[in-house]
Amino acid sequence: MSSADVTREILGNVPGWLVPWFYGVVFVACASSAVVFVLRFRERRGATTAPSDRARVLDVIKYLTFHQKLLEDRFAGIAHLCTFYGFVALFMGTSIVFLEHSTPLHFFYGAFYLWASLFVDLGGLVFIVGLLMFLWQRYVSKRDRLLSRWWVATLTWLLLAIAISGFLLEGSRIAVDMPAFESFSVVGYAIAGALRFSGVENETALLWHRALWVGHAVVSSLFFALLPWPLFSHMVYSGASWGRRRTRPLAELRTSAPVLTWIDLMQTDACTTCGRCNEVCPAQAVGQPLAPRDIVLGIRQAVTEAGPSVSYADQVGRFSHDVIWSCTTCGACNQTCPVGIDVYDEIIDLRRGLVEQGTVPEAAEELFEGTAAEFNPFHRDNDERMDWAQGLGLPVARDGEAIELLYWVGCAGSFDPDGQSVSRAMVTILDHLDIPYRILGCRERCTGDPARRMGEEGLFQERARENIDLLASHSVRKVLTHCPHCYNTFKNEYPELGGAFEVEHHSQFLDRLIASGKLPVTEGGSQPLTFHDPCYLGRGNGETEAPRRVIDAVAGGERREMARHGRESFCCGAGGGAMWLDVQGKDRVENLRVKEAAETGARTLVTGCPFCKVMLESGQQSLEDDQRMQVKDLAELVAERLTPR
Repeated sequence: MSSADVTREILGNVPGWLVPWFYGVVFVACASSAVVFVLRFRERRGATTAPSDRARVLDVIKYLTFHQKLLEDRFAGIAHLCTFYGFVALFMGTSIVFLEHSTPLHFFYGAFYLWASLFVDLGGLVFIVGLLMFLWQRYVSKRDRLLSRWWVATLTWLLLAIAISGFLLEGSRIAVDMPAFESFSVVGYAIAGALRFSGVENETALLWHRALWVGHAVVSSLFFALLPWPLFSHMVYSGASWGRRRTRPLAELRTSAPVLTWIDLMQTDACTTCGRCNEVCPAQAVGQPLAPRDIVLGIRQAVTEAGPSVSYADQVGRFSHDVIWSCTTCGACNQTCPVGIDVYDEIIDLRRGLVEQGTVPEAAEELFEGTAAEFNPFHRDNDERMDWAQGLGLPVARDGEAIELLYWVGCAGSFDPDGQSVSRAMVTILDHLDIPYRILGCRERCTGDPARRMGEEGLFQERARENIDLLASHSVRKVLTHCPHCYNTFKNEYPELGGAFEVEHHSQFLDRLIASGKLPVTEGGSQPLTFHDPCYLGRGNGETEAPRRVIDAVAGGERREMARHGRESFCCGAGGGAMWLDVQGKDRVENLRVKEAAETGARTLVTGCPFCKVMLESGQQSLEDDQRMQVKDLAELVAERLTPR
């Protein structure tokens, strides 16, 4: 046989009566899976609809091609990359064989046959490497985040059975007569050589080949039949879930929906149970009962049992209430999820279900009452909102006065001592700049952020509409605030209710004015500093550099980064109402965070959020005396370094 004619007999040594049975079984397996997927899709589409923008096809292709999101966990990402591309290579090989055998197309010979054989064997080898890496992290390194239920590893074992039986099948075929050209099938040829070396005769190799063909056909058909099964189906849903992931800022909540949208349903199907969300969850880190993955799997189970129209109020009984109230709404679970699941949004919707049922903790009830009656979550008389400013002569806006720049003080800046010191520092800076600004004084009310994150959507919208109307009556052009929660609410959530205002966080404001020379500061101090990124500023709204530039401009000491910083920052423990709810765990979130700060050797811990400042001050009590740091807001740091006029 010349090199141009080299090939192999497809389905040689397979009894003729088995072939139609094989094709029939594969057809039934694929058809049944297709029917299940179609029915599920139609069922999901029957649920509340979501925004109508088309799936970002190119983004999905990029996601699947480069695995950038998956590679954020290097080991797991490489394992998935090997498995994915190995599977693609094997599927291409199977498709080539099918086309050659069952269609008028004939091209599987000569150089194409040789190089295709090499390509498929190398792809299969990479495929096995990826699967073994997954098994290694499950059974040898035993990563804590991995779900230990028996069914989670079945996909890996089944795929490994397909790959190994395929190579053994190839090896037994080649072992019959050991043609030299089959050396391009590097794995199969090596197996064939081992068989011949061990004394396997042609007749035995033929028997093994036939038995292995049947076994390989069975496990391959089983794979196609099980595709709609949980975990297996992530191969179909994960790309679609990534394509329909949120495009809004991470800290922006969606409007309340009574039942799951079809995107929610698809995302629960897409969950791979990888546990990355658990690994970054602050509640998990301190031993509180929340495990974000269990929320997703619990919702998926509820939908399986009750159908896609099951409401969040109907689902809350599946979870301990402490589970639902443990979330700090830091958004780390959403950010790390490799298939784009909005875990954080689901938790808030479950809270909304609890509020609907009237089953909320006493602390939440008090916060709602305070926000409704006194317009602040601290349950203080709103007439006390300006007590912090006595003697400062602040420019309070008159009724109907047009405001070019509104300094929004916020509830923490008005009622909490740590927040009040930030407010005073901001006033010092604004007065030093000699620019016109106004505050609303006792007419300022809570933005509604704590109430919304704790599930009281109606109360949030009531406060929001009042604030929007108030700002509109002053024709406010720009809002300045030192609170990332207020910043997020004005920037991302009020526009949906008709309140579109230009808004700037004080880190951006200070950075802009220092860079332009309008706010000259003197560099001072030589002790090292570290910066804690507030979740609602860094991860939630992508602002990580402005506060660092401000620190670098005013601090003479070295700025040292914590192990987790920027968008990967660890929570302070205050968000989502956790500052009031205080679900018990083995430790406290703020304690873990200040320990990370202390490990840098910094003597000053800087932040850009009044709630973070409160929690980080509290966390200092967990440190040894020689580890404790000064906790300052950016505004306080700048106010100390203002250049005299």
